[in-house]
Amino acid sequence: MRKNWIIVIILIGLLYYLSSLPGLRVLPVLKQINDLLASWNVSISNLAVSIAEKLPKQLDPVKTVTSDFLNYASRNPVIIEFLLRKAAHVFIFFVITIALFIFFRNYFQEPWKAILLSFFTGAVLAVLDEYHQLFVTGRHGTFLDVYIDLGGVIAAILLIIFSFWLTAFYRRERRYYYQNPER
Repeated sequence: MRKNWIIVIILIGLLYYLSSLPGLRVLPVLKQINDLLASWNVSISNLAVSIAEKLPKQLDPVKTVTSDFLNYASRNPVIIEFLLRKAAHVFIFFVITIALFIFFRNYFQEPWKAILLSFFTGAVLAVLDEYHQLFVTGRHGTFLDVYIDLGGVIAAILLIIFSFWLTAFYRRERRYYYQNPER
């Protein structure tokens, strides 16, 4: 239980820290991460190339579109920066919402209470994060970013609901199978 508290506090602290960095850009951060991984002989680029080489032939049109986009993006890095920033918003709020659900699930017997509380807490954090950014040099708090943050929250909630549905479905099927062995 204490571990869940620590994880939630660390994630919210990380969100606050990243929101406090004036003029934060994603590409330099990714370069630092890539350099750190390279010091451990791990390369994101090599991993991506390896995955791309293993894709089936049916996805060749996707490779072409991806190649065209990457060529365009290399000439216009502002586009990549924008997309990565928005993806980072979705990702961090997705992870925070999952952590909040796990945290709240320890306190509520009914999962729907933990789901609702996770959603509302994630939404409040999204609003507070954007409000906080209004006071940071080089940052802007916008309603659009609140909506993008909520996309991460909603995606996490939908994943949680789907996992409960899938688990219940599996249990029903398993019970039916064992009650009707001649099937």
